[in-house]
Parts: sequence; structure tokens; C-alpha cells
Amino acid sequence: MPRRPEEIFDEAFADCSPEDRKHYNGRHDLSGLPPEVQRQLRLIQAMFNESLQNEKLVPEHVAHPPFHVDYVDSDVQNALAFRYGDYSFIGITVPLIYAVSDVCLRLSKSPTVSALLRVQLSDEDYNELHAALFFNLVAFVVAHEFTHHVHGHVCLGVGTVFANEILDTAWDGNLKRQIQEVAADGYSIYHVLANLFDGGRATAVTALGLESEHPGVQDEVLLSLVVIAVGAYLFVHPLPTLNEINVYAATHPPQAARMDCIMQEAMNWCGQNRPALQSWMTPPQFQVLMNATTEATLGMSGAQVAGGQAAFLQSEAGKKYRRALADGVNAYKQAL
Repeated sequence: MPRRPEEIFDEAFADCSPEDRKHYNGRHDLSGLPPEVQRQLRLIQAMFNESLQNEKLVPEHVAHPPFHVDYVDSDVQNALAFRYGDYSFIGITVPLIYAVSDVCLRLSKSPTVSALLRVQLSDEDYNELHAALFFNLVAFVVAHEFTHHVHGHVCLGVGTVFANEILDTAWDGNLKRQIQEVAADGYSIYHVLANLFDGGRATAVTALGLESEHPGVQDEVLLSLVVIAVGAYLFVHPLPTLNEINVYAATHPPQAARMDCIMQEAMNWCGQNRPALQSWMTPPQFQVLMNATTEATLGMSGAQVAGGQAAFLQSEAGKKYRRALADGVNAYKQAL
């Protein structure tokens, strides 16, 4: 009798590197979590696994085994993409799930965010806005890890060292890895927007109480929802102080540069599928959304750090870095 993917997923952590075994204990069966949380997480997991089992064949994708999404028993916030035992695994640690939920809670409690998304501010902690933000943000995380698989970024087999999507333990990255992360972000935002507008639109419109709004306004709100959620997710990473040396040694691009790259791909999707949104999402409109996101998730002190990061990226050293990143991403796309 063949073993279930859950068993193989759990076994992979026994074969990971000794350093990773300090942080990853294996599969989290969700026992011990509140019953409603268990139900929601299992429902989300089932939806993603069903979707990935129906993955469309794309010529540009690297050949890979079937997918399985599962949760990781860990003390760190991270998302993992690894191949083991004839499966392409996507693992999400439970601390990351809680961090994503907390970020979405802060967004849903912001009067400014609620006004921008045209929803009534609710006294309930876990309301429809929180649910919409949370689902689309988890979808972005899963699609990001999916891209690492189909673009051939993952390590194979026993002794794998898991890449840190969230942790910032050392300056052990390089520009090549940053380019891969930008590529994963770009492909992910394409999938999130396509799924929301093509498959989940009616559900989202109803959940947010937008049925009476003009379809064009509904589109603007749905796009804003994704931009705000993804922008907030990037702030789960620490906000480092940048200079012309360490910016190239980070594992991920700085949040401001990373979000710019995500928005370029989002606007490409809009140009192909919702041209009116491409005209609506002007730089000032984008800045309004990001200001609200920064204020809701980081507060004033965090906003000052984010402002310092943006100032570096506008310096000569920052512009040089951004050109190198953009050139690398363009070359990466051409090589696919």
C-alpha cells in the first residue's frame, strides 16, 4: 500500500540538515489548536491541494513530481519549498500562519484601510475583511513556493537545507537569489489575481458587501485588497538599515524594491485582463494604499524605518542596485 504524502512530508524533516532539525520538528497535524482554527486551516489546505492536483501543464515549467501542501511544526515563521520522496512539497509553519493572521487583523482594524476598501469597520476581530485578506495572502505564499518548484529553484533529497523566506538570521544571500525571489513574487501575484478575479470574484464581492457597487469599483477594491495584503506581508520580514554593500547580500530585495517589482507584474496582469485597472492604479493611488498599509502594520516608528529604506533606494547607490536587480530579472525572464 503506497504511503500517504503526509507521512513522507513528516519523514523529510528527519532527513533535513542538523541545523534545520533544531527548528523543524516535522508535520504539524494541527492538534492542540482551537477547533475552529483547525477547521479553517484544513479547509484551506484541501483547497490548495485540490487546485495543485489540477495544475495545468506549462512548457516553461521544470518537470516536477505531484504537489502536496502541509503545515510544519516549528518555532519559526517560514514557508518552505522542497522535493522529497517523489513529491513537490510546500510547507507552511504554524507560526507563519499566526503571523499572517495577525497582520490581516491589524489591517482589518484600520479605519483607513476599511475606508479604502469600502467596507464597514467591524468590532469583531475575525470578520469578512480579515478572512478575505488572510485567504489571498496565504494564496500568495503558496503560489510563491509553487514558483520555486516550477522554476527549478528547490534543492533535492536528503540533507536539504531549507531556505528562509521570513527569517533574517544572516546576510547570506546574493543578487541571484534575490532575482529568484522577485521571479517567484511576480508569478505568484499573477496567480493570485487570476484566481481572485476569475474564480473567487463573486465570493469576495459578497463577503465584502460590494454587490451594489459598479463592477469597475468592485475591481478597484479587489485589486486594492491584494496590494494591501501583499504589502503588509512583506513587513513580516525585518526592516534592515541598508547600505551599498549589504543590499546585495540580503536573501530578499528590500521591501520597497520588492513591492515595486510585484506591482510591475500586477500591472502586466491588469493590462492583459483588466486594462481599466492599469489606468486607475497610478503612482499616487499606489502610494495611498502603501501609506495605509505601513501605518496599519508598522505604526509610526516602523514607517520611519521604511522611509529610510526608500530614501536609500533613491540614492545613487540605491539606483545602481535597482538597475542591477531589474537587469537580472529581465535576463531571468528571457532565459525561461
